[in-house]
Amino acid sequence: MSHNDIRDVLRNALEAVHKKDPPDFDEVWRAAEQRHQRSRRRYATVSGIAAALAMIAVVAGLWSSQQAGINDEYFIADSLLNSTQWSAPSDTLMPQYQIDIYQEIPFPMESTDLYEGTLL
Repeated sequence: MSHNDIRDVLRNALEAVHKKDPPDFDEVWRAAEQRHQRSRRRYATVSGIAAALAMIAVVAGLWSSQQAGINDEYFIADSLLNSTQWSAPSDTLMPQYQIDIYQEIPFPMESTDLYEGTLL
């Protein structure tokens, strides 16, 4: 191709571009509305499918846990109660005494009558 051929091709392309009138506003607006409606329909479809799948997953999870049986709950709770031990965080700061204050020290009898003295 010579320079003149290239110049002619470019001139024809530029003339074709400049001869073309811009689209009418109503056409552009209509096309934008159609694209928006398609996108909304697609979003509604995808969100509906996702909600249905989530419901199926929840129902399947509840159904499988119900099939496991109620007795498993008692076994799990029993094993947790037997395998765990709790102590207060301040227990490490307290001295270790070897007496039980409620068993070793005698207490006078407590009064339950208001007129005989204070209630302990």
